[in-house]
Amino acid sequence: MSLVLMDNEKQPPKVNVLSENVYHSYLGEYFLGQTDIISFGGGYNAWGALVNPSDSKINMFLNAYTITNFSNVSLTAEGWLSTTLPGSGKTSPYFAAGNQAIIPTPMPKVKILNSSFVSSKPSGGTYTFVRRVEPSQTLTKHDFQGLYIIPPGSSFSLFFLSPVNSQIYARLAFGWWEESICQ
Repeated sequence: MSLVLMDNEKQPPKVNVLSENVYHSYLGEYFLGQTDIISFGGGYNAWGALVNPSDSKINMFLNAYTITNFSNVSLTAEGWLSTTLPGSGKTSPYFAAGNQAIIPTPMPKVKILNSSFVSSKPSGGTYTFVRRVEPSQTLTKHDFQGLYIIPPGSSFSLFFLSPVNSQIYARLAFGWWEESICQ
């Protein structure tokens, strides 16, 4: 049995295997960004969120988030889906497409919002998890590979619980991709 292929025999096709997030970056659908510095404490809470506008016509697939604690006390963050957040959110200008080779650079439809020093808690929606971040540390959760699918008019948010006597400074970063909804 000969393993040498003759010139007239077909070669197997070349196959590239890309992870889901790399594939969406290649297509110009993967984005990353961060909030402003978020402040809370003294009885006041705060939050940061990825918000998919109701008219976006896309689903947002969460791939990663990080929480950076710039303070000298631990912080506690709750994960929420599709909740109504207190206060008014400020839209972050800190975002970029993963694929910078596409011109013009793709723009996300999903918005990054954050709010500091809010007096109440989220209402409605689904409380999904809690995370604790030690002083001067960054917690990274990644490679969700789209396990969280956020439809138009919904959100993924991290809500920071106030410590009693301290003020905390934090920042959130996110990685996600967007896919058009088949209609």
